[in-house]
Amino acid sequence: MMKLIRKCIVCGNRMIIEVDEKGHYDNGHYFGKFKIPLKGTGRYKKIKTTKITGKEVSVVKWLGKEKEVEYWECNGCYED
Repeated sequence: MMKLIRKCIVCGNRMIIEVDEKGHYDNGHYFGKFKIPLKGTGRYKKIKTTKITGKEVSVVKWLGKEKEVEYWECNGCYED
């Protein structure tokens, strides 16, 4: 049995997650990894426009450094 310590991305509470040999975990909900841009390291570049619900919006791409984070929610936030 392995233990991971993670922070709930919604409320910020610390979670202790137990992971068994098969990779099953208890005490939290995992939604995957995603990248967030690091402020001050780049800029957004407009790559095209598209229409959403009748309005024209810009589609942009981040050209700077990014940080990969895991999305975890505690049981309380998941149930809300």
